[in-house]
Amino acid sequence: MIEVKNISKKYGKKEVLKDLSLNIEEGKITCILGTNGVGKSTLLKAICGLLRLNDGEILIDGEKLSHKVLDKISFVPDVDINFPNLTIKETFEFMKKFYKNWSDEKAYEMLSMFELTDDVYISKLSRGNRARVKIIIGFSQNSKYILLDEPFLGIDVFKREEFIKVMTKYIDDNQAIIITTHEIKEIESIVDDVYLINNSNVALKFNAEEVREKEGKSIIDKMREVYKGE
Repeated sequence: MIEVKNISKKYGKKEVLKDLSLNIEEGKITCILGTNGVGKSTLLKAICGLLRLNDGEILIDGEKLSHKVLDKISFVPDVDINFPNLTIKETFEFMKKFYKNWSDEKAYEMLSMFELTDDVYISKLSRGNRARVKIIIGFSQNSKYILLDEPFLGIDVFKREEFIKVMTKYIDDNQAIIITTHEIKEIESIVDDVYLINNSNVALKFNAEEVREKEGKSIIDKMREVYKGE
């Protein structure tokens, strides 16, 4: 479990996260949602240890964030991160040196699914294909916790469907996926827990399936309740 305990983060005078707490459980797909600028990306970066918090702490399976637990986390950001002058194959070889749980089998299976070959240079790929390579790298690290920040950017609707199948195929009871996205309808059917962030904190947590069954409402319906008037 990832435990986020009363964390706060400021950029200058602006408080992006304030006394925020939440838990990410294994075996689930958890979605962090909110309007632009509410701190979704900041939260993911905090979980990965990519920024220094002003207050609070984050525990990964009961341990504080340190190099000892980083192999349990993979992060796919919403910006390009790969070296443009490497081929996909060279990129995979590079990643293999740094991630002890790297799986070539998974990498090449996903590469085939996305109809890509490993001899292409990153710089020659379209925006959508660069996004696909990022996703492949994130999943092929075989981390316990996979964090995805706007993973559908640049990916067409048909490949999004294939990617969603990948998410459900590769997650097991010992893993968790944490995702932020504006493409709510794409993930409606696969998400377990949803956290809605507003005013620098958790405005609402709910289980998507329970809300559908008991209230007859979608994730977007619940978002309208929280963000009405904004």
